Parts: sequence; structure tokens; C-alpha cells
Amino acid sequence: MFWILPLISMMLRERWRNSMYLRSILFVSFFCSFVIAEGSRELETKGDAVTNIAGLSWYLNMETALQRAKKEKKDMLIMIGEESCRWCKKMKNRTLTDRRIQEKLKSYILVSLKRSDKESIRYFPNFDGNIPSFFFMRENEEVLDSIVGYFKADDFLGYLNEVDE
Repeated sequence: MFWILPLISMMLRERWRNSMYLRSILFVSFFCSFVIAEGSRELETKGDAVTNIAGLSWYLNMETALQRAKKEKKDMLIMIGEESCRWCKKMKNRTLTDRRIQEKLKSYILVSLKRSDKESIRYFPNFDGNIPSFFFMRENEEVLDSIVGYFKADDFLGYLNEVDE
């Protein structure tokens, strides 16, 4: 929206007198700013922010993920980490990119939380702050199991198989 004012003042300085041209530009800029504002408002109200990790969609909001898990009657896999954590990066870039693991993860509602997000961390009273941490949770918020640390693909796959049993 702020880019409109310099454009209008430039046009007036340059003595563009074609009022139809000015009206067209004003109409288009007003319409575009309305559409952009409406789109951002929609994103804010929905609250279902999603990120892509290793080709899979991970929720960034615990409440939204819980709603979806209840609706779809699926268990959740919650990964707690931080952007600066090198083991979290290795887990995302090496382990979670394995095709076998990606197939297994499709049966879960995936959630990625930051350790610094105290509001979401409250769902995990046993979380001791070590990252990466993984929690397996039912849609009724019952924590089934948890693991901490970086795992190679074969080890993580074995653990996923154990949890599924």
C-alpha cells in the first residue's frame, strides 16, 4: 500500500493530466491492496501454519495439529528442536529424507515445534530441554512414547516400527 503514494506524487509531478489513467491506477492499486490484506487476514485467523520438512508437511501449531488428529483419528509425531541445532538439521536432512521413513511418517499428523515455544511445550511435561526430541501422542493428548537425539535412518525406522506395534 505504501508504494502507491510515491507513484501518485510522481505522476502529479510529471504533469500527467490524463485523469482516466490516474483513476485506473488508483482503482487497481486499491483493489490489489484489498486482496493482499484479505489474504493475510485469512492466514492469521486460520492459524494452521505448515512447513515442509524433507518433503512432508509439518504443522507448526499444536492446537491445529490436535484438531486435525482428532478429526482424522490419527496419532501424532511431534519433533521439538531449534533452527540452530546441528543435530536437528542432520535429523531433517539425513534421516527424515529416507523414503522408508517418509512412508512410515505419512500415517502420522506431523508437528514441528521449537524448544523456545513455551506455549506448545506445555503439552510435554516430561520434556527435559534436550533436542531433537520426538514425542508420539494420541489424538486424546496421551503421550505414548518419546525419544531424544539424532538417529540414523535404520535406527529411527526400527523405532517407528516398534511404536507401531
